Amino acid sequence: MPQPVKHSADAMLDAARDLVLDGGPSAASARAVSLATGAPSGSVYHRFPRRDDLVAAAWLRAQDRFLAAYLGELEQPDADAGVNAAVAVVTWSRDDPMDAALLLRYALRDLLGGKVSAALSERAEANRRRLETAVTRFATAAGRPLAEVTLAVVDLPYAVARRVLRERRPPAQEEISALRRAAALLLGPGPAASLCRS
Repeated sequence: MPQPVKHSADAMLDAARDLVLDGGPSAASARAVSLATGAPSGSVYHRFPRRDDLVAAAWLRAQDRFLAAYLGELEQPDADAGVNAAVAVVTWSRDDPMDAALLLRYALRDLLGGKVSAALSERAEANRRRLETAVTRFATAAGRPLAEVTLAVVDLPYAVARRVLRERRPPAQEEISALRRAAALLLGPGPAASLCRS
């Protein structure tokens, strides 16, 4: 019968994320993660041979969690789906504030001092393509300009989530409602029709 894992990779990535948020990327050393989790340093090094691998894995895990919540909303090519995707950025940030703070505060390149392992590099590129493809596909299927879709489902919700996390509070219902209305105006059938509905 296999022995249970005493110090899980998730616990190490939680510690790395928290250390980055508290002290910046350089704070997430294998030794610091070892001290935070009680795992032997060798166990941390075994899973994450370089500090860059450790922080990249923590960042990519947060991104994977976000994309799981976000991309499903963009599968239907209609304004409601786009609005739901915009709102999902803020509600996911509310529900998972530590991972959201990591993604909003740092781009992956900001965390790295050198190269990461090939597997992590490929995963980062795959996630970038998934996000870009989903937004572009949604814009094409919905018949909306890519710039307007990007503003509605990426830029506006990002700005709201960033402000809320910076102020360390949950989003107000008024903010979610305002985001919903703004995204709906951008994703509706056109400026004239949008003005007629207001």
